[in-house]
Amino acid sequence: MLSLSLYNGHNAGICIRKDEEIILNWELERFSRIKHDFGFNQDFFNKSLSLVNITMDDIDVIVTNKQDYSRKPPWEVPSTSEELFIKFSIKNKVAFAINHHLAHCSSTYYTSPFQEAAIITQDGGGDNENFSYGYGKDSKIIKIAKGKVKNIASYWSGITLNNYRMKRLHAWDPGSGAGKIMALAAYGNSNAQLEALLDRTMSEGIKEKYTDKDSKAFNDDEDLSDVSSQRSKDVAAALQQITEKEIESIYEMVYEKISSRNLCIAGGIALNCVANTRVNSQFTNLHVPPFPNDTGLAAGMSLFHWHHILGNPKNSSYFSPYLGPTYSEKEVLNALGKYNYSFKPLAIDEMVDCICNGEIICLAKGRSESGPRALGHRSIICLPSIKDGRDILNFNIKQREWYRPYAPIILDKYVDLILQDYLAESPYMSTSGVIRANWRSRLAAVNHIDNSTRPQIIHEEHEPFLYKLIEKVYKQTGIPVILNTSFNKQEPIVETPEQSLETFAKFKEIKYLVLHDYMVYKSE
Repeated sequence: MLSLSLYNGHNAGICIRKDEEIILNWELERFSRIKHDFGFNQDFFNKSLSLVNITMDDIDVIVTNKQDYSRKPPWEVPSTSEELFIKFSIKNKVAFAINHHLAHCSSTYYTSPFQEAAIITQDGGGDNENFSYGYGKDSKIIKIAKGKVKNIASYWSGITLNNYRMKRLHAWDPGSGAGKIMALAAYGNSNAQLEALLDRTMSEGIKEKYTDKDSKAFNDDEDLSDVSSQRSKDVAAALQQITEKEIESIYEMVYEKISSRNLCIAGGIALNCVANTRVNSQFTNLHVPPFPNDTGLAAGMSLFHWHHILGNPKNSSYFSPYLGPTYSEKEVLNALGKYNYSFKPLAIDEMVDCICNGEIICLAKGRSESGPRALGHRSIICLPSIKDGRDILNFNIKQREWYRPYAPIILDKYVDLILQDYLAESPYMSTSGVIRANWRSRLAAVNHIDNSTRPQIIHEEHEPFLYKLIEKVYKQTGIPVILNTSFNKQEPIVETPEQSLETFAKFKEIKYLVLHDYMVYKSE
């Protein structure tokens, strides 16, 4: 059976499944090159079908969600504001409309290693709600309740758009600076008075005079754009504190209703790595999917259809995030032919030597990651010990804010030597930990101001190439860690071989690109 799941909101995406296997899952922005792109895009739709060599006639089931954006698909979808899922038809094919929060629930529960779990979703809103909780057991999501809680997501988007003066990327972008302000929060100090002011003024609603007239603002649109000021840092810290307190309250409420040891979370709030780790609750085990925000809704709808509607058993093994398109050797060589670079077949030992010699390497190998974070397939990597590594990456290469940190990929068997106050399962860079004192200088480029970091902890069977690479780096340097950041420059993460080469060309300081099975060199 072939099913196609299509989400047309912001962070739009497509997921195509053949029986039990997801054969493609990717986001519109990787195709259109517009961050957080939205709406139905016929060219993206057609490209997705062609990537897996099928046509619309081959599709058996379509799974989707009603959206009111201007870019609508050429068919009508019933609203799921009241009902969680509805069976209907599209072009004489069986179709299902899936509620926004049910899709979030599915995206996290069905990718988890648990056979039963409480589920919580929290975001800016979808299908007229911004929160849900439920319970998953085996192949079913047995119950789900949805509603409204304090809209913390609107606090983050409003403050970034208004007070920190970060412009929207497009009309339907709810504010793309939340991750930046989370990083800034570590430099600030919160207090009860500031938190009360933030809570009160953000609750006042939207005013025409605000910098972004469609969003809330802190303290009558106070200008916090000077992120070097202590006030700017302290407001970020207060927002982080309010977020953690609100999440803790929700966890307590849900645990009283569903007293599972396991918790699965999704929605935009689940991108807050620090809160995911630092919030205390009676839940013992936490799962965050690789796509907790709306990038995971297409996959969530597909998972719900396969497991809950069709009754297929839930898999409790590791869920691979590497579900993007596959590129042939011919496509790679055709892309290389457009550039005057030397290249040769990849030898892992040569790659290791480059890293150990302090080189920064662009890496585009295998299928791309699903979700908003690079996980070693579309990454820029280097030793976390290189001198001034963070500043070099922020100022010279990525050209982003001075205060933004970088993340490590850590081998599972060494993580306890390196981190404390961490969650052992963090395969998708969705939690945080504290770097132990004796490692901080050697991991300076991934050590944030508060000694925190957001690790991707990998097991050998999950990503054999990366694991072998880091093992070899460890043998030469004594460091079982590499720095990992997304392979992009003020754009969506690269997807195709052509995009990889185009962005690589922009990095004057980077000499090497691993492009699938080739090592590419810039001339001296």
